[in-house]
Amino acid sequence: MSAGEQLLELTDQFTARPASGATTGPPELRIEIIETMPELFQPRGGISERHVSDLIKAIKAVGALDPVTVMVVGNRTILIDGHHRVEAYGAAKWADPVPVRYFGGTPEEAVLVAGEANSKAKLPMDNTDRQNFAWRLVLIDKHSKAAVAKSSGISEAQVSIMRRAKKTLGEQAGDHKSWFRARLAANGKDQALNDDDEQEKWMEAVAERYADELTKRFSTKLALNPEIAARALSRYFGRKLPEVYGFLREHVGEDDRRAIEVENEDF
Repeated sequence: MSAGEQLLELTDQFTARPASGATTGPPELRIEIIETMPELFQPRGGISERHVSDLIKAIKAVGALDPVTVMVVGNRTILIDGHHRVEAYGAAKWADPVPVRYFGGTPEEAVLVAGEANSKAKLPMDNTDRQNFAWRLVLIDKHSKAAVAKSSGISEAQVSIMRRAKKTLGEQAGDHKSWFRARLAANGKDQALNDDDEQEKWMEAVAERYADELTKRFSTKLALNPEIAARALSRYFGRKLPEVYGFLREHVGEDDRRAIEVENEDF
């Protein structure tokens, strides 16, 4: 179900249920009853494992975090803001109810509020996140150009470009979840990335750019201090570390892997 379809369904439920939009309720709720709808209310491209790791440490040190924002829709309680906190509570095996605050507007307003909250958060959205969130709002097609720009943090001119791309793509617009892919498709260049060789070239180019950025930021510090580098990467990737480790093994030769295993056995 697309974000637009989810919003339409949620709006129908909101208008049909008298309890919807309640601005008061229990000050704490159990995590299990808080429903997440990331397609609508998580503007970022995903969860930052580093941020979750930091929040887990805070939970273990001081207990419950700042209230998450929820919205009552009939008998459902929907998470509007606080996805990283909810993720951290789950990872920390937090068993107690968590503090909440209630949003009293409509689902359409809640989508915009979620974007604005993430733009001002401790972990602000990067440019890619802002563009993808704006593209999502353009696909939903329920908000003004000014509202999309304010909520996502991009310019109204770029919103206009996205609207033109949506018009060009027609019914296929919703097939493109990222603005990067949508822009390529609108310009007739998206098919190139569907080819395996072109996809590999694209991944290599992105990896090369990231490597250059690391070099500019850290020079040789990471390469000369592999143990510190490993600790830093562990903090950054968090629960994704085993997956990254699996991919890293593909870049280590068989002889080097055997040498590492022998060295570890010596200890």
